Amino acid sequence: MVSCIVIDDDQNTVDLFCELLSMIKVDVLARGYDGRDAVKLYEKHVPDIVFTDLQMPAYDGLYAVENIKDKYPDAKIIMVTGDINATESELLESLNVHVIDKPFDIHTIKQTVTDVLLDEDSKSSIKIQYMFKEDDSVYSCVVTYEQYKNLKILPIIQECKIIGPGQNSLESYTASMQKALDLACKNNTTNIRKLSEIVG
Repeated sequence: MVSCIVIDDDQNTVDLFCELLSMIKVDVLARGYDGRDAVKLYEKHVPDIVFTDLQMPAYDGLYAVENIKDKYPDAKIIMVTGDINATESELLESLNVHVIDKPFDIHTIKQTVTDVLLDEDSKSSIKIQYMFKEDDSVYSCVVTYEQYKNLKILPIIQECKIIGPGQNSLESYTASMQKALDLACKNNTTNIRKLSEIVG
């Protein structure tokens, strides 16, 4: 049986969603009410799927997605939201997070669960844009999510953002990018510039 955790700040929504899940034979291991609960419950239960609301006070669904994916890149997450713009989120698309719109129905839930379980593309790469401090050029390259996080926090980086999913990168390219990032940590940006294109 497929296992899951359900996260939403509204108790009634959680109860209703769990009822629908039981009807399609999905086992709810735990319930939570914000993004921090999602992270803790995922670490405790390691379910097949996380269902989480997007907009919640304090710790929202994006907090859950980022913090779960940081430690468990293969985690399968479904965002359940009334935000009509969620399907256009570059972060969600890049991290292969599926979206169910509220109000939800049992057929949509069942189909999305099937799609998520069959989806083997959870390790896909992402396309980013970034700028170095004291450099007006805008660069673009394809990296893994882990590499994006590491690049974003470098002191030499002024701005770094996801602009969409990348094509699955070859292992050799990913290794080359990792070497370039390691050098960038030492303020040597030659290699990462070579692996990037100037877009502005």
